[in-house]
Amino acid sequence: MKIVDIYVKKTNKKYKTNYGVPFQCVELIRRVFSTVMNVSFPDVVDAVDFFYNINFLSNSRINVKLDTFSYPYIHNYFYYLKPGSILFWKYKKPNFPYGHVALVLDSNEKETMVIQQNLNPPVKIYDTKELFQKMNCQDSKFLGVKTLPMRFASGFRDIDYNVVKV
Repeated sequence: MKIVDIYVKKTNKKYKTNYGVPFQCVELIRRVFSTVMNVSFPDVVDAVDFFYNINFLSNSRINVKLDTFSYPYIHNYFYYLKPGSILFWKYKKPNFPYGHVALVLDSNEKETMVIQQNLNPPVKIYDTKELFQKMNCQDSKFLGVKTLPMRFASGFRDIDYNVVKV
């Protein structure tokens, strides 16, 4: 079982990371994929840049294609909201001037659990059907979702997490 730290900023201290800007949502996503699957993605400005410009996770040996979806969603919620899926929010000034991104750790017909940095709570449980209804409307705050090939998705159910207040 892999354990992922989710950092919450409580002081002026920082944690050491090689995956991006400390405490930011994109850093968590890069760190999780790097440590769990040994793949990463090129630097991006923010979550919205990630959504539009990153289509593969890779290392020197493999490329993992990310499928990108946005409104309107034509399949059922379980097609998009599965372990390892990456959920994106739109820009919304002043609260989200860079967008936001969270990682789906687990999902079933009742609940979808995501982990995120730079937004409270760091671990959030959504009602799956309500979340999908909010995603699948024209004026949604959600930008879209990226999904992994099924052979990689199942490994995310084995991730545990620690919320670390720094």
